[in-house]
Amino acid sequence: MKYKLYSYFNDKIKRIAEQSQALTQFELQEPNEDSITDLLKRKYNVIEFDGARYKDFMPFVKAVDWKTNSIGTADCILLTDNAYKPYNILAESIASILKKNVARVNSQLPVIIIGDVHFVMSVASKLALSGFIKIVVSLVVSASDSEESILREFERKIRSFVFNLDLKIIPISELTSADQAGFLLISNFKREQNKDAYDLLVYFNFLSEGASFFDCNSIEDSYLVDDARKADIFVIDEVEILENKYNNLLELLKNHSLV
Repeated sequence: MKYKLYSYFNDKIKRIAEQSQALTQFELQEPNEDSITDLLKRKYNVIEFDGARYKDFMPFVKAVDWKTNSIGTADCILLTDNAYKPYNILAESIASILKKNVARVNSQLPVIIIGDVHFVMSVASKLALSGFIKIVVSLVVSASDSEESILREFERKIRSFVFNLDLKIIPISELTSADQAGFLLISNFKREQNKDAYDLLVYFNFLSEGASFFDCNSIEDSYLVDDARKADIFVIDEVEILENKYNNLLELLKNHSLV
């Protein structure tokens, strides 16, 4: 049996389909112009999207766990027991890769997370709940008033259920002058979002010796991972992240009690 996957990232998935064992278990649906209501009627096993779209699906999901409810974002919904549940599968997948590379992980050292407001909230929340105590988040573009408000509310909420958390929100342009180097960089950053900041990242002078770099956008642009490898930084690229992501989705679909 193959699971039906509807994705807003079809082009990217097709680029890795031949080298992904996990994707052989999914039947990729062609994108269409259906409304959210019509999409849900088709009973796809998984519908994945970027975090900004979650608000469109929120009115139609019935089972929301406390973690997703607290941060107010998700990047996919899974159909189990005839109901859809939202999930932050990318953040979960990044955390599971960290567990597999436990020898390289020190939860007491600073983690830097770069991306849009939904990405940084979901990943920061997952890592904070996994025991990381020093987290720096930075938006890829200057935050609008609404995003800044969302981020500050997220900071307030996460501090209410994760104690002793050192969470800092700083502009991406100030990363290179941060007072403490990061041991782990997790990025979902496209060059066109902020070219000046992207060019600054290439130097990786805000990372400590022996640092690791997770790049969630290296399929479209491998520039950062190529330079990171030249700098002897341990790299997890997007192909590995996505393979882990679809394996995690398979496990969740096979084990409804976990969803």
